[in-house]
Amino acid sequence: MEAWTPEEPEFDESDEESSQKNVAFVATQNPVSVRVAEIPDWRTPDGMICMGTFLKDQAQPIARSAVPDDMLSDLESSGAFGHPVRLALAAVEEEPGLQCRLFALLPAKYFQETDSEPKEPWAASVPSFEDRDREEIPENAVVPLLLGHIVRFQRDRKHPDDLALEAGDVLQTIVAKESATTEVVDKLLEDLLGDG
Repeated sequence: MEAWTPEEPEFDESDEESSQKNVAFVATQNPVSVRVAEIPDWRTPDGMICMGTFLKDQAQPIARSAVPDDMLSDLESSGAFGHPVRLALAAVEEEPGLQCRLFALLPAKYFQETDSEPKEPWAASVPSFEDRDREEIPENAVVPLLLGHIVRFQRDRKHPDDLALEAGDVLQTIVAKESATTEVVDKLLEDLLGDG
């Protein structure tokens, strides 16, 4: 798989108030079997596709996001979702209640560059900068891949006074596939189109 660098997970810090917001980050303890596939969505910008994330045997997606059109094929050919993966959720308290981002924590090896050209015979005895960098990446390192945005409305909150418990409940609800339509919002596509 060619090197593809996901964007750093960031929340909008357009003003001082938003940069001081608390963020809760929770993850599944055990890996979850999920699959990704292209799904039709009229809001998808040109040059991108809508990638849906599904629990292994479910027909309805748990998340969707707009991604570069070659990224999905790269993920499929690398086998990144060939095994169960841990899911993570980052949450902030923001209108209309809780704004969350759902991630898959994928092994970093899927995003490392591979040498497509054979090395010259003399190069084997000379350490390269790229090889040194590769060796420094821990074997258990993960890369968060954004799967989509989730909103839980204020009226639906179960732990209004505890952001971490609320984030954990949202993630548990997603994994249990009991999420109501008020909790899953395809906000990423709207943001990319400037509608949200």
